[in-house]
Amino acid sequence: MRIGLLGTVRASRGRHEIPLGTPRQRAVLALLALDAGRTVSMERLIAALWGEQPPAGARGLVQGYVSRLRQVLARAGVTIVHGPQGYLLGLAAEQVDLHEFRLLVARARATETDEAQAAGMRSALALWRGEPLTGITGGELLDRLRDTLSEERLAVTEECLNAETRAGRDAVLIPELIALVATHPLREGLVGLLMVALCRVGRRADALDRYEHTRRHLSEELGLDPGPELRQLRQRILRGDARMARAPRLSAAAPAAVPAQLPPEAGPFTGRHQELSVLDEIAVRGEAAAVAMVTGAGGVGKTALAVHWGHRVRSLFPDGQLYVNLHGCSPERPLPPIEALGRLLRALGVPPERVPDTVEEASAAYRSLLADRRVLVVLDDAGGVDQVRPLLPGGRRCVTVVTSRDRLTGLVARDGAVPVPLGMLMPEEAVALFDAILGSRRLAAEPAAARELARLCGYLPLALRIAAAAIVAAPGRDIAGQARRLTRARLPILALHDDPHAAVRGAFDLSYRRLDPPSRRLFRLLGLLPWPAFTRSEAAALIGAGAEAADRLLSRLSAAHLIEECGPGRYTFHDLIREYARERAAAEDSPAARDHALAALHAMLGEEPPAPRPGDGRLTVVAGIAPDTPVRPPALTDGALSLAEAPPAARVDGALSLAEASPAARVDGALSLAEASPAVRAAGHHAGGSVDPLARWVAIRRAGVRMVF
Repeated sequence: MRIGLLGTVRASRGRHEIPLGTPRQRAVLALLALDAGRTVSMERLIAALWGEQPPAGARGLVQGYVSRLRQVLARAGVTIVHGPQGYLLGLAAEQVDLHEFRLLVARARATETDEAQAAGMRSALALWRGEPLTGITGGELLDRLRDTLSEERLAVTEECLNAETRAGRDAVLIPELIALVATHPLREGLVGLLMVALCRVGRRADALDRYEHTRRHLSEELGLDPGPELRQLRQRILRGDARMARAPRLSAAAPAAVPAQLPPEAGPFTGRHQELSVLDEIAVRGEAAAVAMVTGAGGVGKTALAVHWGHRVRSLFPDGQLYVNLHGCSPERPLPPIEALGRLLRALGVPPERVPDTVEEASAAYRSLLADRRVLVVLDDAGGVDQVRPLLPGGRRCVTVVTSRDRLTGLVARDGAVPVPLGMLMPEEAVALFDAILGSRRLAAEPAAARELARLCGYLPLALRIAAAAIVAAPGRDIAGQARRLTRARLPILALHDDPHAAVRGAFDLSYRRLDPPSRRLFRLLGLLPWPAFTRSEAAALIGAGAEAADRLLSRLSAAHLIEECGPGRYTFHDLIREYARERAAAEDSPAARDHALAALHAMLGEEPPAPRPGDGRLTVVAGIAPDTPVRPPALTDGALSLAEAPPAARVDGALSLAEASPAARVDGALSLAEASPAVRAAGHHAGGSVDPLARWVAIRRAGVRMVF
């Protein structure tokens, strides 16, 4: 069976064409065939078929299209497999004419003579039957795919004509070149080939006239002059340069093969639908210097997102995909820009001896090579703006994805990068990742344990993958057992001892080591707080500094994604990072230093430090509740008392019953004071109020509610 995309979308077996149904149903097959051998997500199918405003029943419609396609393709022995990540067409890439075209082009580029290269490319171009992806209906993404494929065809046509011109077939090519230049008058490569061909058959005046016509057209349409190669060609014709007997290569030599450097995907991928949509939008925007800036904490999945998206949209970048690990936040030495440029230039076919020695010259050569190509560039683990900026292509057709633990706001301000911040997975996405790794049957047997394990992992992708891998590696271990192990200790458990890169603590170490000493100290002391949210004033009190100094340090921690700003002057910790901060404080700060910092905090809050009680990390709530009633630390949520997770032992009658006093005492799982004692209500806080949660907590404590760890 064969599927045709280079013209009207069709499927055939031998001489018999297979009926594919409605235009949208045919579009589903086209999208699956574009990524033959790779899974296509439901979200991508919906976006391609309907754009930003899909109908309410879009998922059901797609499922119906796939079901009917399965029926007709089954007769030809072809399957469409559905998995957690989407749909996979069970067909070899070579059975799709687009992928056959690319294979033939790659083989032609690898040949040694111009004649062989031209012949191979003519064979590839013969597969085209007209405008690509016709006969189907969809949204803007499909229109962009059509434009990209048409551009790919034109680029190969130009490359083929260049080879034929070098092989001396000028007179035969002139009619074809005249027709192409008439259709694409601003494509200087084609104009140059036509000028060379005209000159070599004795038509110098016509060649110079063609240059002048192009110059006027560029000036009137775009306000530009011809590029340097076309201007130099004109000067050579005017001088009667004898080298015109052989056609020059008017652009950089094509590489022996299209670079495809993306690393393999690191296992199943779930979630991130919004971020993938942002990247899709950037890819089809067509703006100059399209740059996506993917940022987030260590272990949040920045590289996984960039690599997954790169594989998913590989067909949009027919001229290749480049990948460089810059080691900006790594135990290894950060990669200097000149070394990164050397790798990129060699991947693009530049011989090692011709790679320039300076960053400025190498960057210029790199931009020149990519000026007219459609290439995806992934710059992974960037450490700073200066490391990235020389590696950004200058052409309108390339897309660059940068990943970093730092925000690199300079790229946003000066280079127009689009921020793509990554947070933790949603709970249902985390469970879906377990489903993909452990299998649906195992998850169905322990759904509650899976949800609890995801929560204990903090919904951090690296932690989720490590926890799942530990279960897979120990056949006798169940999900509940792994959750119990994490309840006792998380950071030591969330590591694979045979892989130093698979450790949550190690991921946090890399970010922590990059901080300056004052920022490290504040980070450690913040981990001592008995609540996950805190203010600038509390941070200042912990380190004994003014608000301005605290602001600077908090900004550094936030830029490194070790804390997150949750409001003006307010910050919060991810619970695993908070646990790591406590570890570092215990290892690096003396007990006296820790006690001094907490005493300064209590002095700022206007209260005496509470006397310690037994419990080792368990919280005792006093006032209206039995003094020894334990409440586990999860009862603290964003700096306020949480009721939803209080254990049954805390559910007692009284002015401040934590869970079951009355519905009015429970609002969104946080402490409502509507029915609290007069002393507490006197603090001026009430249910549904807009008071800062931490300020509310402090007021409650002053009214008599005390917490002891």
